Amino acid sequence: MSWAEHADQTLTAVLENMVAEGLLAKSVGMNLTPRQVVDASRGFLLDVIRTAMPLARIMDASDLVLRADGPAVEEAAMKLSAVNWLTGTAERAIRGLSRALFDLASRDAHAFSRALDLRLTGFAPGSLYAGFAVVRPPSDLLDEDDEPAIATVKDTLHSLPEIPRLIEGDAISPAIRDVLPDPAKRDAAVDTLFRLAPTGRRGIDSIDISTPGGRSAALSPQERVTLKHVLDRPQLHQRKVGAFSGELREIDLDMRRFHLRNVANVGSIRCVIEALDRRQAKHALGEFVRVEGEYETDREGRPRLMVVRALRVLERAHQGELPT
Repeated sequence: MSWAEHADQTLTAVLENMVAEGLLAKSVGMNLTPRQVVDASRGFLLDVIRTAMPLARIMDASDLVLRADGPAVEEAAMKLSAVNWLTGTAERAIRGLSRALFDLASRDAHAFSRALDLRLTGFAPGSLYAGFAVVRPPSDLLDEDDEPAIATVKDTLHSLPEIPRLIEGDAISPAIRDVLPDPAKRDAAVDTLFRLAPTGRRGIDSIDISTPGGRSAALSPQERVTLKHVLDRPQLHQRKVGAFSGELREIDLDMRRFHLRNVANVGSIRCVIEALDRRQAKHALGEFVRVEGEYETDREGRPRLMVVRALRVLERAHQGELPT
């Protein structure tokens, strides 16, 4: 049953109850006015009309729904800065996730991320609900080969609520591998959750995330700290040691991550590097580099996530996978 169908059923039940109360009162000799019948169910009726029905429309139309709670988003007087933060953070997080996932497909991730059509499906009261949907860009902005990437972005978004429920202390349960078997997608999803989690400094104390299928989870500043800890110390499963070479086009210095592209017989590898200053990053951008470290493969045995211990720029003639 969709959220809209559930809201319609609830509204119908309230109206039927109002009619029944009127008929019951009449049968025992009470002459209730229409206003008295309505007043008896006014609170529930208004709640369905003002909250449940708008929220149902958003839930059914969205790939991701965020509910912000805190003093800055009290229904009577929401701060515009808080609303802007919520929508802006969501857009940056979803586009960042799409870039990461598309980079793994060894395609032009920036062009894909810019072309991705993100829609605000609406707002609903109850603190602040905001819905977001990933829509296929116009055909002239997207190749047919890119269709699977859109499905991957949506599927990864839909899996996000599964991850916070697996937080155990300052780590995430190994069961996360069942939710997202691909280690690179898993790391990108944790990064996305970290970006969505509130700091607590903008008058937003918590963010509830919901996705189709009734999945939901809460993010608070405490979860944000744990997610950052996990990102700083990625846990590789069945780690292997090796070295690869490929092209380095972009580095996220804040999160210390980049994608090594055009790796022979591999494609792209998502990399986490422990130490890289801005001077070194500038020197490596746009170049072919050799990385050495520990990595985890997907179920097909492809290297997908690597913790880099050493990086050096290569001559372009040396591109290709290097021996360990």
